[in-house]
Amino acid sequence: MSSRRRILVLNNYSLARVAEEVQGRLKPDHHLFGVNRLSAAGFTVRVVPFKKFGLLRMINRVLTLIRFPVAIGDLDQQFSAWLSRNDIDLLYSPCQTQTQLLSYLRGLGLFEAPIVTIAHHPIDSGRLRRFRRFFLRWQIRGTDAFPSLSSKVARQLDELANHPGYSPVMQWGPDLDYYPRATGAGSIAIAAGRTARDFVTFGRAATLSGTRAKVICLAQDRLPEFAEFGQNVEVQTAADERAVNYQELCAEFAAARVLAVPLCPGETLAGLTSMTDALGVGRPVIMTRHPLIDLDIENEGIGKWVDHGDINGWADALKWFEENPEKACEMGRRARDIAETRWNSTKFAEQLIAIIDGCLVEVHQA
Repeated sequence: MSSRRRILVLNNYSLARVAEEVQGRLKPDHHLFGVNRLSAAGFTVRVVPFKKFGLLRMINRVLTLIRFPVAIGDLDQQFSAWLSRNDIDLLYSPCQTQTQLLSYLRGLGLFEAPIVTIAHHPIDSGRLRRFRRFFLRWQIRGTDAFPSLSSKVARQLDELANHPGYSPVMQWGPDLDYYPRATGAGSIAIAAGRTARDFVTFGRAATLSGTRAKVICLAQDRLPEFAEFGQNVEVQTAADERAVNYQELCAEFAAARVLAVPLCPGETLAGLTSMTDALGVGRPVIMTRHPLIDLDIENEGIGKWVDHGDINGWADALKWFEENPEKACEMGRRARDIAETRWNSTKFAEQLIAIIDGCLVEVHQA
């Protein structure tokens, strides 16, 4: 087995850049989805560079523009993987959008290395669903392990594979050593993030409740409705993602009373990174109900759910945390305990390594 430990990694953003940021303490290591821990486990790891330009990238963009109904993945990265096919023992993609064409080839016996892909979002959705199901099942036949970040997505993959338990659920949790720990009761509710954020509902609710609140977003996400917010609601914008200092952001989270994750309705996973930040710093959460978030914040005693667009519900939740600072601190301590015992980047990597080892054993025995 020792000679069969060469892993090639494909991803939809530059993992080399993120690895540098993690090494420089600019980001927590869970943003690497376990890649940084594979070398310590005895694997030889090579990451395919993510290119924004080039002929194959242009073809991908054209197929996206014409809404090509069959997923084929990242052509540029998969071409690199094909050229390296004799020098690798396993292909790992933390993102479900990269490897479909290679999975089709593996399903036909034309690509030997086992493929491990992590599913973030529902795979069986969109237009021409019945037509696409043929290709989804073909893709699954050529994907040796397809773990999911959500039990709902895992059930979908199990059904497509006609194999209960085909898709194990993974708990993507925080880098425990990165976050500052919450101290004191805090005095403000903070909502930050990028994907599918409903800052308008949050700001209106905070205005209604009169509680101190802060929105942290990119300049491009600022909306005219923000002008309706009361003076108790601060809006802080950054020019782009790189202008956001993650260490300073986490320090603000640690000083907050509660972290808010207001979400727009949608079928894709959203809000998981913000919930992970809350677990890391040890603060409670107010969050829009989302079918792909497995951690039940109310049952776990670490937060409150609110329905989408429910301004009164958000206002009530914000007011409750202002009026119950000691209970908020208790919830935050439970959040950090969940991170230390169940949801963290070390346990995520351990599960990933077990999955990879299992795939390599199966190939070796075949």
